Amino acid sequence: KAARQDREERSERISLDISKTQYTSVIKSPPDAYVTFAEKGASNAHLPKRKIFHQAVLGGCYVGFGGLISLAIAGNLGGISAANPGVAKMTFAALFPVNLLLIMSTSGQLFTGNSATVAAARFEGFVSWHDLWRNWAVSLAGNIV
Repeated sequence: KAARQDREERSERISLDISKTQYTSVIKSPPDAYVTFAEKGASNAHLPKRKIFHQAVLGGCYVGFGGLISLAIAGNLGGISAANPGVAKMTFAALFPVNLLLIMSTSGQLFTGNSATVAAARFEGFVSWHDLWRNWAVSLAGNIV
């Protein structure tokens, strides 16, 4: 009896009182997220041309690798895809994002991302028009290469 009473008292002491719980969020508010986005664009715009070009070439290569692996595997499913065309589409859709993981893990740059982030940096006054056009031209050329 004493052991049961001790367990009940302990559970009452341990139980959470939700009114005293403090919640924190690791998610930024929309204005904070936008400023962080623009700051990322400013850091990309202030990189040397050579580094922008190198990262853009890598980004373009990774997109090509992702497309190639998706087509090579999904396109060669043969009889499985003839019986069920959804399998080939699902295989392609599952493999293509590999290029985005490669780009994110190696800091590659794509023109599409730079056209959003560096433009936001320009609109916030973090970079000049010259920096914007220079970044766009170099990253586009690197992605094409």
